[in-house]
Amino acid sequence: MYEYNDKELGKIIVKPNIRAKRIIARRKGEYIQLTVPFGLTPKKLSSVLDVMRHRLMNMCPAKDQLITEDSVLETFPFTVRLSRTCLVESVKMRLNDSGLIVFIPKDFDLENSASQHIVKEMIRQALRHEAKRILPEKTRKFAQVLHLQVNDIKINKSVSRWGSCSHRKTINFSYYTMLLSEKQIDYVILHELAHTVELNHSEKFWELLDRFCGEDAKTISRSLRKYPSKAYQLLRP
Repeated sequence: MYEYNDKELGKIIVKPNIRAKRIIARRKGEYIQLTVPFGLTPKKLSSVLDVMRHRLMNMCPAKDQLITEDSVLETFPFTVRLSRTCLVESVKMRLNDSGLIVFIPKDFDLENSASQHIVKEMIRQALRHEAKRILPEKTRKFAQVLHLQVNDIKINKSVSRWGSCSHRKTINFSYYTMLLSEKQIDYVILHELAHTVELNHSEKFWELLDRFCGEDAKTISRSLRKYPSKAYQLLRP
């Protein structure tokens, strides 16, 4: 990985990737990240940027997503609401069957970036709690029905993948999975369970997953790539 500075485009972080077959550009706050095939040196990058310049110039900087007092965020296990009150001196939360309420002090500046971080982290804590409660239980039930062996189930904070499965049949889930619909969550679980049989994404894997899902698994997979949930947009870094 290396840094490149362009007079018009500013800071560019270049990340060579052995799997990359083409250049992928993303705006990351104050800089542009380019995922490129190996072998693209800074000298070669200059000519590549000239070709891509128009598209890169039109990439809008990412805007901060703000949670407001009027925000109502729907997640799979709970609905999130904020409540301003004089009864607390710091941010608190309450999670029960009625949902998650985040209590903020009367003089709490919610538009401040540090304040946004505090509130979002509190919601993420609740997501992790619910993921640990829900995902292992769901996974074990599916595994029992499908007669599959799972040796361990772990919860992490990955933002690059919903789940993964090792050759030792250890399944990892991101707690951000809780931002999906139940059908999509079930798909993620079944996807990783299919990997306990087929570790790659071969035709056999997809045929097996189709049987697990009872429908075309790739259709559900595609729905995960452009998930429009407001909570997803606000809470995933």
